Amino acid sequence: MKKAVRVINKHHIDADFSILEQYNLTEKDLIKGAICENCKGNQLFRRHGTWICHQCQLSSKKAHIQALRDYFYLLGSTITNQQLRDFLNISSSSSATRILQSMNLTSSGANKGRVYSLYFDE
Repeated sequence: MKKAVRVINKHHIDADFSILEQYNLTEKDLIKGAICENCKGNQLFRRHGTWICHQCQLSSKKAHIQALRDYFYLLGSTITNQQLRDFLNISSSSSATRILQSMNLTSSGANKGRVYSLYFDE
């Protein structure tokens, strides 16, 4: 089994196409924000470090993780504070910084030039 895993990993090739291009979509076509796991479609809003659903009142501290996983697969493996705020529909740059730092992502650059690398174990 271990040998099979090594062989598969050795021959793995990342996809070299954009999902958005494949389906003729743009970033504007995406539904942005953290989505409620209970209602399946309602966007969550962030208040005091917690994501809350307007409709069912579900609250979650980690709803942003699935949204960033979607960002990773659809838009790319790097993200800036501004891109995070735009994608999650939050206005506070300090909240965005706290979200990014809480995920222990590697980053390069400083201040407005800082770029975070997204990586998700499957």
